[in-house]
Amino acid sequence: MADPKARKPIYKMVSFWLILLLVLYTLAGFIGLPWWLQRQVPAQLETQLGWEGSVTDIDFNPFTMTLDVEGLDAKDADGEPVVSAKQLHVDLTVWRLITGTIAFESIRLDSPFVRVDLLKDYGVNLVRDWTHNHPAKDEPPEEQSASSEPPHLYFNEIQLNDGNVRFRDYSQGEPETFDIQPLNVTLNDLATFSDDGNPSDYTLSAAIGEQQIDWDGNIGLMPFHSNGHIRLSDISHTTLVHFASPYAPYVVNQGTLSLDTDYAISSAGAFALVTQNGELRIDNLSAGLPDADAPFATLAALVVKGITFNLGERSLAIGSVDLDQLKGDVSRDKDGLINVIKPFTGQPEEDKRDQAASGGDNGGTGFNWRIDTVRLADSEVHWQDAVPETPADITASGINAEMGPISQALDEPVPYDLNLRTGEAGKIAAKGQVTLAPFTLESTLSLDGIALAPFQPYVQQSADVAFAGGTLNIEGELDLDDQTPALTGTFNGNGQVKDLKLTRAGQSDSILSWSSLRLNPVELNLNPGRLEIGTITLTDPDAHIVRAADGSTNLSGLIKGSDTAGQDTAEEPAKEDKGDKPDFVFRVTQVELENGQFDLADRTVKPVFTTGMRKVNGMIEGLSNVPPQQGSVRMSGELGQRGHVKMNGSIGTLGQEDTTHLELNLDNMAMAELSPYFGRYLGYAVDSGKLRMDLKYDITGPQIKADNRIVLDQLTLGQSVQSDDAVNVPVKLGLTLLRDTDGVIDVDLPISGNLDDPEFRVGQVVLRAFINLLAKAATSPFNMLGSVAELAGFSGEELGQVAFVPGTTTLAPGEDKKLKLLADAMADKPQLLLNVRGAVAPDIDGLALKAERLNAQLDLTADVDRKQRVRALESQVVNQQGEAALKKLQADNKQTGDDRLNSAEWVTTLVRALTKDVQLPPEALNRLAQQRGAILQKQLSDQYDIPDDQLFLLAPSEDAKTEMGEDAIRVIVPFAMDAR
Repeated sequence: MADPKARKPIYKMVSFWLILLLVLYTLAGFIGLPWWLQRQVPAQLETQLGWEGSVTDIDFNPFTMTLDVEGLDAKDADGEPVVSAKQLHVDLTVWRLITGTIAFESIRLDSPFVRVDLLKDYGVNLVRDWTHNHPAKDEPPEEQSASSEPPHLYFNEIQLNDGNVRFRDYSQGEPETFDIQPLNVTLNDLATFSDDGNPSDYTLSAAIGEQQIDWDGNIGLMPFHSNGHIRLSDISHTTLVHFASPYAPYVVNQGTLSLDTDYAISSAGAFALVTQNGELRIDNLSAGLPDADAPFATLAALVVKGITFNLGERSLAIGSVDLDQLKGDVSRDKDGLINVIKPFTGQPEEDKRDQAASGGDNGGTGFNWRIDTVRLADSEVHWQDAVPETPADITASGINAEMGPISQALDEPVPYDLNLRTGEAGKIAAKGQVTLAPFTLESTLSLDGIALAPFQPYVQQSADVAFAGGTLNIEGELDLDDQTPALTGTFNGNGQVKDLKLTRAGQSDSILSWSSLRLNPVELNLNPGRLEIGTITLTDPDAHIVRAADGSTNLSGLIKGSDTAGQDTAEEPAKEDKGDKPDFVFRVTQVELENGQFDLADRTVKPVFTTGMRKVNGMIEGLSNVPPQQGSVRMSGELGQRGHVKMNGSIGTLGQEDTTHLELNLDNMAMAELSPYFGRYLGYAVDSGKLRMDLKYDITGPQIKADNRIVLDQLTLGQSVQSDDAVNVPVKLGLTLLRDTDGVIDVDLPISGNLDDPEFRVGQVVLRAFINLLAKAATSPFNMLGSVAELAGFSGEELGQVAFVPGTTTLAPGEDKKLKLLADAMADKPQLLLNVRGAVAPDIDGLALKAERLNAQLDLTADVDRKQRVRALESQVVNQQGEAALKKLQADNKQTGDDRLNSAEWVTTLVRALTKDVQLPPEALNRLAQQRGAILQKQLSDQYDIPDDQLFLLAPSEDAKTEMGEDAIRVIVPFAMDAR
């Protein structure tokens, strides 16, 4: 029988307890812990986050320290999935626990899903659910030891495979959902403590549809540092716009962004971030305004290379910025607002001030940046402007530009090179350098073949013209400098406008054209203002002026706002006396005019008057507005069919009171071309004749003084023309009287006036003076004839009449001399016709006839002296009427003294008293008038040889005037003049 003391109870055996502990450990690991975790995970999700969770299966191997979780699923309080995972595998390294480090050999998460919601208040659903189940307490937080450190954790490998992060953004106006899938992350050798400075390696790849994120490198946590490479590929505009739209002024309709850069980040000491070898690319960008249907800008590609950023040094360096095929539609509305800056118009003033302040001097502590090169290639800008009455539409295409380097040192000059095209053939090139602050510009400028028509709306703001043709060429050097408060600058070069054709807006008829207008050289200074031009050459200018039936011309109102008629110049403020030098200095060395022509059509007359100048050539030298200056002018051309025009003179200082003297000579112009004007103002057309004019003009300020010598050679009038404006005088007579013996009319017509007077027109004043001279000649022919014949001793009025002794056909003493002079004048002008009309003055001539009978009764012959005649007539009064009647007659006529015996008037009074009852035969006065006319006609014809075809006898008249001669009354018989 065995000794019972030889065997111990089993419970006292160490092996028993070791086996039991192993069994319990095995049961707890394989069964207890999974069972507990499978119940705790949902419970904790409910307790901590308010989520409804579930786990399909949890396995734990206590020997290999591996945990496998399958079918994790959680829904939030709204019943929406928030977290899920197909499988979680955790492999814990036990042996490192002895060093105080919790080490994981691997953590692998397969097909995880996380829903992250950005709420309207910019909160996150995960945080919201946590804080909802963990309300804040009012207890003060426990003080933490300054030496507290995070637990020592080590992860040999972390893998996230085929993950899905669903990001939903409710912070914007419209909710947006982004699914980041698949998301793959690999992280190796990661520790929360210093691990001999060896960083962990990591890779991350994620996609949002076609958008790809790749991130690889290494990372260390204690202290935090990381180096790696980030690549964002084809990030859609919808993704970017969603997050940037609250801050972006424009709407991006299309485009993708790619970013590729190396980076280094560290928190050891001061936080440091450095990126290198960065490249940013934007493709197929399309941007528009929020309220516009079409985009205002498109861009084929934006490539930014060589990006280096250093946060510690506060610096950014960019190797190159390339923009390819940028196309912009820029417009300005009727209120003057440009579309691309419209989103900024509502910006508060304080924001603008902050932005302005941020753009100031960095003071040595600001941000340093530099861009080596900015290039713009094959781009286009379309400009539309609704401010002008006719909207402007201008396109600049083929834009290629390069500038740089550019940096924060805005006072450093930046080289640039620009080329672009306008229209079909226009080219613009500029090359130089620019400084941004303060602004300066140096440029070699070239404009070649720039069509003027697209810029017509801007010209029409001040002039009612349209460009039917014309191109602009400019070559030169432009320098600008912002010298506050004025912009200074110079331009030196030359300019040319070729093949210009100007019309009135809305019309097709040309008013001005030329082949070429060239200015060479040109020197322009902005401040103080100065413009100096060497030579202005105008080739083949062609001007067309049309005067409409209402008197207006196709040039009327051409310059808008130029009509100052009716303004009270007295209200203009007095100009400040700044000396003789004007504010703007203007000089032109010479102006050359080559092969010019000018056409005029005047529709105020019928038929329409047309004429033109051809082959106009000349030169103007020495134009300036700075005294003292005396320029000169020499021009010549052909007028009408065969006329020749020459102009010479001197030109005073422009804008000053200096005198300009001009002489114009016109020769050999056919008078028939002026027939419409003769018809309107004289009532006759012109058959033939030549015109010559010698004009001398002195112009001092607005005052003009002119001598106009007009020569009409062999002028022959044609048929009469019905015209309400024709002068009502015998025109042919006037012209005949103005002609000299050679058939030439040579008159001087001096005029003067004020050119500022809108009613003063040189041509009209000269024409009016000539018509007045013609009217005077026609209405006072003998005055004109007297002056032409230089008749000495007689006035023109005296030459046109003869005096007769009352009651007789006897000419008064000396009157026969007039007949001789008149006959000589008629002989020089065979076109003149002299009309002779016998006339009597019934009272004087009747009294004379009665006196002749009385003298026969009283036997008073012609040789009886006046005293004897008076006594005989007084005696006859006493005999017929009595002594008392004589005394009363003497008293009434104040003829009581002895002086009456020598008074011719007293003789006439006595004859009237004695013959008052005497009646003449009815035919006596008419016979006397006929006799006087016949006698004059006979004398002029027989004695003074006036041809019969120039002399005509008219019907007698009884309305002759009388005048008092030296000692007797005379009866005046006038002549009348006419022309063939």
